[in-house]
Amino acid sequence: MGRFISAAVLRDMAKLGKNIVLEEDSVLTPSAKDLAKELGITISKGREEIIGHNVVGQAGVQLINSESGVKAVSVSSGTEVTNTKDTDLKKAVQKILGEVLKPACANPKATHVKGETVVIQPFPEAPPGQKVGLVDVIDSRVGNLASGFMTFDHSRLPWFLNYDEVDYVIEGEFVLEVGGQVFRAKAGDVLYIPKGSQVVFSSPTFCKVFYCTYPANWAEFCD
Repeated sequence: MGRFISAAVLRDMAKLGKNIVLEEDSVLTPSAKDLAKELGITISKGREEIIGHNVVGQAGVQLINSESGVKAVSVSSGTEVTNTKDTDLKKAVQKILGEVLKPACANPKATHVKGETVVIQPFPEAPPGQKVGLVDVIDSRVGNLASGFMTFDHSRLPWFLNYDEVDYVIEGEFVLEVGGQVFRAKAGDVLYIPKGSQVVFSSPTFCKVFYCTYPANWAEFCD
């Protein structure tokens, strides 16, 4: 299986150069492709240029994958890396990628959460007067994604997602405003929200939603 290159990984790589060469089995996420166009990054796989911006004479970054993950990263501008400075850059990039790509949970384990033990608490980040409840039932202590329940009682919650999220509506009407769109979901519906989205969650009545987020330790990436 190839290495998925997320927008967060690509942003760190771009700090060292805008001409990036990926291994053949690497896969760019949609958000990474959008970021490449936004930052004017040229991305190639081998000899094939997959996203081009005619970058000439700039340092580049090469990502080398292996079955165990990122094996090495080298900085290149058309010549081989030979000096100490470039070696230090390689080590710096390896460290950055190691931090970005490391799993949220070092030892994920199968977990059973009994429904009768779940107690949804008032969400302290909700605006004054808004009745929003939330509880995590799975977090980075046991897995690489988090999940839990949230409720909205005639309430609205503006929020910025620095993580990917999937929502499943259990009961009531759940409204999601994102990117100029308004989704009105009912019980049984599923919604996906990409990382980097500014949203407004709400319900005109009462709703209960089950959510999953990735990564589980998303709060660590918040500014």
